[in-house]
Amino acid sequence: MSDITEFSCPNCQIGICQSKKTTYLTIYDGMLVSVPNTPVWQCDICQYQEFEHQAINRLETLLGLQDSVPESPRSTPKIASIEPSESATVRRIKP
Repeated sequence: MSDITEFSCPNCQIGICQSKKTTYLTIYDGMLVSVPNTPVWQCDICQYQEFEHQAINRLETLLGLQDSVPESPRSTPKIASIEPSESATVRRIKP
Protein backbone atom coordinates (compact mmCIF):
# COMPACT_ATOMS: atom_id res chain seq x y z
CA MET A 1 0.00 0.00 0.00
CA SER A 2 1.12 3.55 -0.55
CA ASP A 3 1.90 6.22 2.06
CA ILE A 4 -1.57 7.79 1.78
CA THR A 5 -3.93 6.62 4.52
CA GLU A 6 -7.13 8.11 3.07
CA PHE A 7 -8.38 10.61 0.49
CA SER A 8 -11.64 12.19 -0.69
CA CYS A 9 -13.80 10.01 -2.90
CA PRO A 10 -13.53 11.00 -6.58
CA ASN A 11 -16.96 9.46 -7.25
CA CYS A 12 -19.34 10.99 -4.68
CA GLN A 13 -17.08 13.84 -3.47
CA ILE A 14 -18.47 13.29 0.05
CA GLY A 15 -16.96 10.11 1.44
CA ILE A 16 -13.43 9.17 2.36
CA CYS A 17 -11.62 6.32 0.59
CA GLN A 18 -9.81 4.09 3.04
CA SER A 19 -7.46 1.17 2.53
CA LYS A 20 -9.09 -2.28 2.57
CA LYS A 21 -8.66 -5.68 0.95
CA THR A 22 -11.09 -7.33 -1.46
CA THR A 23 -11.21 -9.96 -4.19
CA TYR A 24 -10.17 -8.77 -7.66
CA LEU A 25 -12.06 -10.44 -10.50
CA THR A 26 -11.25 -10.24 -14.20
CA ILE A 27 -11.72 -12.33 -17.31
CA TYR A 28 -8.50 -13.33 -19.03
CA ASP A 29 -8.51 -15.31 -22.25
CA GLY A 30 -12.09 -16.47 -21.62
CA MET A 31 -11.33 -17.61 -18.08
CA LEU A 32 -12.40 -16.02 -14.80
CA VAL A 33 -9.41 -14.99 -12.66
CA SER A 34 -10.04 -14.37 -8.96
CA VAL A 35 -7.35 -12.87 -6.72
CA PRO A 36 -8.28 -12.69 -3.02
CA ASN A 37 -6.89 -10.10 -0.57
CA THR A 38 -6.13 -7.47 -3.23
CA PRO A 39 -5.44 -3.97 -1.83
CA VAL A 40 -8.22 -1.52 -2.69
CA TRP A 41 -9.32 1.99 -1.70
CA GLN A 42 -13.03 1.95 -0.76
CA CYS A 43 -15.33 4.90 -0.09
CA ASP A 44 -17.17 4.72 3.21
CA ILE A 45 -20.27 6.40 1.71
CA CYS A 46 -20.84 5.19 -1.89
CA GLN A 47 -18.64 2.03 -1.76
CA TYR A 48 -16.64 3.20 -4.82
CA GLN A 49 -13.49 1.09 -5.20
CA GLU A 50 -10.11 1.96 -6.67
CA PHE A 51 -7.55 -0.84 -6.81
CA GLU A 52 -3.93 -0.28 -5.83
CA HIS A 53 -1.98 0.32 -9.03
CA GLN A 54 1.06 -1.59 -7.82
CA ALA A 55 -0.99 -4.73 -7.12
CA ILE A 56 -2.83 -4.55 -10.45
CA ASN A 57 0.44 -3.99 -12.32
CA ARG A 58 1.89 -7.13 -10.70
CA LEU A 59 -1.22 -9.12 -11.60
CA GLU A 60 -1.21 -7.86 -15.20
CA THR A 61 2.48 -8.77 -15.46
CA LEU A 62 1.70 -12.33 -14.32
CA LEU A 63 -1.13 -12.59 -16.86
CA GLY A 64 0.90 -10.99 -19.66
CA LEU A 65 -1.42 -7.97 -19.96
CA GLN A 66 0.85 -5.17 -18.78
CA ASP A 67 1.26 -2.10 -20.98
CA SER A 68 4.76 -1.04 -21.92
CA VAL A 69 4.19 2.45 -20.44
CA PRO A 70 4.29 2.51 -16.62
CA GLU A 71 1.44 4.31 -14.88
CA SER A 72 2.00 7.24 -12.58
CA PRO A 73 0.33 6.92 -9.17
CA ARG A 74 -3.45 7.61 -9.31
CA SER A 75 -3.33 9.01 -12.87
CA THR A 76 -5.91 6.66 -14.42
CA PRO A 77 -7.41 4.48 -11.70
CA LYS A 78 -8.45 0.90 -12.20
CA ILE A 79 -11.86 0.98 -10.61
CA ALA A 80 -14.66 -1.35 -9.80
CA SER A 81 -17.82 0.62 -9.45
CA ILE A 82 -20.40 -0.91 -7.18
CA GLU A 83 -23.81 0.12 -8.40
CA PRO A 84 -26.46 0.57 -5.75
CA SER A 85 -28.48 -2.61 -5.61
CA GLU A 86 -32.17 -2.86 -5.07
CA SER A 87 -33.35 -2.26 -1.57
CA ALA A 88 -33.48 -5.35 0.62
CA THR A 89 -37.17 -4.64 1.29
CA VAL A 90 -38.13 -4.73 -2.40
CA ARG A 91 -39.45 -8.13 -3.42
CA ARG A 92 -40.30 -9.17 -6.95
CA ILE A 93 -43.00 -11.67 -7.73
CA LYS A 94 -42.22 -14.27 -10.36
CA PRO A 95 -44.60 -14.10 -13.34
